[in-house]
Amino acid sequence: MSERMVAVQVPEAIYRRLERLAALTNRPLENLVAQTLSSGLPPLPDDLPVTMREALLALEHLRDVELEQVVRGGMSEAPIEQYEELRERRRTGVITEPEQQALTVMTQEADLLMLRKAYAAVLLKWRGQLLPTLAELES
Repeated sequence: MSERMVAVQVPEAIYRRLERLAALTNRPLENLVAQTLSSGLPPLPDDLPVTMREALLALEHLRDVELEQVVRGGMSEAPIEQYEELRERRRTGVITEPEQQALTVMTQEADLLMLRKAYAAVLLKWRGQLLPTLAELES
């Protein structure tokens, strides 16, 4: 793996903490800083399956107002009712194979919707925007 040099100014207090931790762990300061940066970076869509990755990468090109619409968006009432009905049929053991397949597809769609909403919120946060509160989302 190649390495690149980055000069970063940090407050004295943070530098002292890093230096002390490096001494405590008997590790070079540079390695500790690199590990700290790596562990603090949020996950990106790069390692997701193609369908999910493409759906999330598309969000990165949206304007803030469009991202907020994604965060506030959801499924319409009819699919939610059908989803709940199919889940209940599965729970009670009376689900047919076609219904199970439909439930699987709906579950994948719901998962992708939640993932898109979460990533849209992350993008807004990274861009310095305030996120809607839970009460605002519920209204």
